Amino acid sequence: MNHGERAKYYIEDTHPAIVSKDVFDRVQKEMKRRERIVHNDDGSAESAKSKFNSKYILGNLLVCGDCGASYRRRTERGKVLWRCATRIEKGKNECDLSPTINEEWLKQKLSALICEGTYDESVVKNKVDRIEVYDGHILVKGYDEANIKVCL
Repeated sequence: MNHGERAKYYIEDTHPAIVSKDVFDRVQKEMKRRERIVHNDDGSAESAKSKFNSKYILGNLLVCGDCGASYRRRTERGKVLWRCATRIEKGKNECDLSPTINEEWLKQKLSALICEGTYDESVVKNKVDRIEVYDGHILVKGYDEANIKVCL
């Protein structure tokens, strides 16, 4: 991995494509459209106004790196924590590598990495696509395809 020690280069069209650029772009557009579909309790589906439809923005961003489930917000002993939904519902045997994340710690990290010092949800909303949580680290994935690894 090159983490800035050497110059980085991006070279396009170095080998034949498996699919055409047109097909690739159309698939990416369809994936984005499906990302915004919300399934209602009655079984119907509708397009959400935005990707963020939760009361808490972090609930839309945090994803378990072990099982792929979203994270849920919980309050325990006066602390706000985020836990893998699979681990909450099915137990440690179903998702044993998902750590619990302290909300204050996460906000401090996002403040330093994304918000230039002060936590701002609108900045996080505009810059962060998802946050994958793994055992030992989190991976903050930006819309600009930049990824930031943060140790727990």
